[in-house]
Amino acid sequence: MLPALASLRGSLASLALGLAFALAGCGDAGPAGPGERTATAQADLFANDVTACNYFVAKGLTNFQSAGIVGNLDQESGVDPNAVQAGGPGRGIAQWSVGGRWDTDANDNAVAYAGKEGQSVDSLQLQLDFIWYELTTFSGYGLASLKGTTNVTDATVVFETDFEGCGQCDQSTRISYAEGVLPSCEASASYPYAAQFVSQSFPLASTALTMVEGQVIPSYIELKNTGTKTWDSNTHLGTTQPRDRASVFANSTWLADNRPSGVKGTVAPGGTYKFAFDLAAPSTAGSYDEFFGVVEDGVAWFSDPGQGGPPDNDLEVKIVVVKGDGGAPVDAGKAEDAGAAHDAGVAHDAGMAEDDAAGVGSPGHHDGGVIGTGAGDSDDAGGWNGAAPGSSGGCTIGTARGAAPPWSIGLAAMLVLGGVVRARQGAARRRGRG
Repeated sequence: MLPALASLRGSLASLALGLAFALAGCGDAGPAGPGERTATAQADLFANDVTACNYFVAKGLTNFQSAGIVGNLDQESGVDPNAVQAGGPGRGIAQWSVGGRWDTDANDNAVAYAGKEGQSVDSLQLQLDFIWYELTTFSGYGLASLKGTTNVTDATVVFETDFEGCGQCDQSTRISYAEGVLPSCEASASYPYAAQFVSQSFPLASTALTMVEGQVIPSYIELKNTGTKTWDSNTHLGTTQPRDRASVFANSTWLADNRPSGVKGTVAPGGTYKFAFDLAAPSTAGSYDEFFGVVEDGVAWFSDPGQGGPPDNDLEVKIVVVKGDGGAPVDAGKAEDAGAAHDAGVAHDAGMAEDDAAGVGSPGHHDGGVIGTGAGDSDDAGGWNGAAPGSSGGCTIGTARGAAPPWSIGLAAMLVLGGVVRARQGAARRRGRG
């Protein structure tokens, strides 16, 4: 083989190998790992979490307010009544200070309270009772503010600020612990109306769902009946923040512009139900924050005092509506479109492969990481987008609309180089014959 031909063939092989690696590196990244502790079974909790949470529920606090207290106690002591701060004055489940609320403060110390009650100061029951005594006796410990909270995050912060008065609080960990205990507290408490989140078809609120003006995405929120009452035809998903808010994403699939969906038939305690409805993007581009709650119409909202939630700001979808691409038709019914999510809220790809500028891809399919962001290829800024809000990850291997993607340039280069190789081989053969 002539040296020049060997060099060309070597370059061609390297180009093909590089293209193969570029394409192979663009697979679906999959769902991100959990960012915080979330209990899913009894083994995930500290030993006394559920007992402590149910104690405060029995005192009349909501499940999330009770979980907010327990999240703080987890951070302070792991809800261990025998906990002793290493090298410090903290004692017990709330780490009351020696020389202060543990054994000294007038009318406000655990040792004196235990003597009055005839119990051991090291017992869990006594320490839970002492927390409740402090909350109900001294207004500065924040019971009124705690009762005014509407979600587990706010409840955790209020108890941290008003009751614990910690130095290095590590607030995010306290909130994470509270969120972890909340499902078990819900499941074990006896509420007439209560629901627990199972799944949803769109991204979790930490990731915005991108929609095109006028686009329609079939959606659902799946919930578990954790109350004692059977759900029926009056059990509805309703808009919140504020309640009964008219949503701009409503369409004919909704029961009303403030009621996306309702139960058909009945759902017994322990059963689950998918509240199905469309998200129909308005004709005005912008950012939107949609909140939902559950209501037994004519009776109570599930977030009311004495019911089991979820809170009014718990079921949420953040949506960014972008302008279309000059009149291209919008796909109004493909469940796989534009951020429709599966598997714990992680979005699948947002467009059909046949939409792209180069016309590459077979109808109805997409390459594992070559992803668009809008039905009908009406993506943001007209570009090929491999990791936009609502997508499942992947990477960008394209360029702006109208320009050839880099991989097609590489393919063209391969074909051109192949032609050059063949031409030079023919010339060499002719010279050999002459």
